[in-house]
Amino acid sequence: MSGCRPWLALVVALFCVPLFVGLGQDDVRDDEAIYSFAVDRILETGDWLEPKSIPNEDWAFLEKPPLKFWIVAAPIRWGLLPHDEFGLRFWDALFGAAAFVYVYLIGFRLAGPICGGVAALVLFAHGPLLFAHGLRSNNMEAPLLLAYCGGVYHFLEWAGRPPAGLDPARPPNGARRAHALAVGLYFVLGFMTKFVAALFLPLVLAVVAASTAAYRERLLAQWRLWLGVTALVLALVAPWFIWATLQYGSFLWEMMVGAHVYTRFTGYLDPNHLEPWHFYWSTMYRRFAEAGAAYLVIAGLALLAARTLRRRWPEGFVVLTWAILPIVLISAGTSKLYHYVYPFLPPVALSVGYLASLAVLVGPVPFGRAMTAWNRLVATRFPRGSEWLREPVIRWTLLATASVAVGIATYTLVFGPVRLTWDSREVFRSSGVFRPAAVAFVFGSLAGAARGSSRALVAILVASMLPLPAYRQSLAALTEGEHPMRSARDCLLAVQAASSELPRGLYVDVPPPSISHPLYYYMRQVRPWIVAPEPSPTRLQTYLFASTEQRPTLIWEPTYQEFWHRSEPAASAGRGPSPGMVVFEDTLNDVFLLLPGPYGRCGAEARIFPSPD
Repeated sequence: MSGCRPWLALVVALFCVPLFVGLGQDDVRDDEAIYSFAVDRILETGDWLEPKSIPNEDWAFLEKPPLKFWIVAAPIRWGLLPHDEFGLRFWDALFGAAAFVYVYLIGFRLAGPICGGVAALVLFAHGPLLFAHGLRSNNMEAPLLLAYCGGVYHFLEWAGRPPAGLDPARPPNGARRAHALAVGLYFVLGFMTKFVAALFLPLVLAVVAASTAAYRERLLAQWRLWLGVTALVLALVAPWFIWATLQYGSFLWEMMVGAHVYTRFTGYLDPNHLEPWHFYWSTMYRRFAEAGAAYLVIAGLALLAARTLRRRWPEGFVVLTWAILPIVLISAGTSKLYHYVYPFLPPVALSVGYLASLAVLVGPVPFGRAMTAWNRLVATRFPRGSEWLREPVIRWTLLATASVAVGIATYTLVFGPVRLTWDSREVFRSSGVFRPAAVAFVFGSLAGAARGSSRALVAILVASMLPLPAYRQSLAALTEGEHPMRSARDCLLAVQAASSELPRGLYVDVPPPSISHPLYYYMRQVRPWIVAPEPSPTRLQTYLFASTEQRPTLIWEPTYQEFWHRSEPAASAGRGPSPGMVVFEDTLNDVFLLLPGPYGRCGAEARIFPSPD
């Protein structure tokens, strides 16, 4: 594995470190608000066994086991991470980075560093995995992805060939015990984070072990080891479930299994989640097509399947089973969300890596042979020309030209078209990679470096088909976050803290179902809430225009329309300047934040109310 390290460093620099860039920029979104609220309540109450459920501040959150909440809350409580969006998401980025490392290591085991590196590239270029309920948000997908990647890698290491001269039926050595233990611990991470979503990991490994003679033989020879791993897993998983069952009885299992597993699989909790059977396959194709990798995925899976069947390749069978079996099973359910498929994207990316690796290794052969034959023909037919090409000055000139062409092609791949200007005039432009690659191949071959030129040509052509533009798009999107809710909340708190005369809190004239989880997560800190029992234009006018009662106000769009379009003459009495308004795009229905009086400065994107006329 010594040759693995330089490439691994490159993977860490290109794909792992960027996950932390701009990590705290965005407001929490969607389900992220649910999990961030649970962490906040742990830190506020000190109750680690019962994370709370938004927006019911004292109701236990029983949809999933609490391990992820503990992992996120502990370093914040100890002062190791800040209590903000970065601190809440740090572990997700770290888990995602570790998953990329494991994907690289699996690819290295399959076909070398190109396979692992390209697989990590394909995952990083897959926008939803990073930005939609993915590896840069405080959700459950990052630890689950790591559980699968780490579990599969350590299973492959445990099942790998024993050292020379060692009988595979002998008791396992320390390394094999450590790998088996790691499989069990990664399952615990996945199961205690997202419950039954982790069960496909042991299912995939069991199917592979039962179907592959070499793995089956090793498993039977080391059954005591796996029995011990199973006992350890149960010892780590059982305590919280026993406590929760004693605390909540059958309600726990009705919630965790009945509502959030059985109902999701056979019916729905949200009608918007109902999708056809092919949803995962068609959405994967569309998403990979957006990154320019759909055909590579199809070709890679076909190649991997063909070579696995022909060579009876156990590692290839593991990757294919990991990619196909879970998606087939979850496709039978009725409720579908694309992030459910994230743990099964790595084997898909590995198939692209395998295709690229094979192309780079095998592709140069025909090109090199063709150019070598051409050089021999030239040497036979035109001996003087061949001697002239071997002149040191000519040869070095050819090699220098080929090197420049390689540099131009590489720059174009990474950064885009090359343009050189002189005195405001364009003197050179290269928009693609084919021409500089062809120049590099021809000139390098004429200089007697047919083998190296063939490798460079194939490497450039293969790289040109990879999702490098999508990778650049992912990099650019890392710093594009927006945080209107956080900014508004912080400003409201600052305005209230700066004046002891201002009334505290927030007036809320919104039906509870219309307050999204992210909006509640941020605005809950502007306390106390004065909640209107029913829409009240009169009360709203007081909080907007009475100088001693002015409060920031959350208002529902229908109430806003009624308030500003009333026909009674008294409606306009006593009005001062119209307050500013911030519109939050993430709300379920149109909910606005009104900013009267001194709060007007909090609307960086506020606009003045339109006239009732």
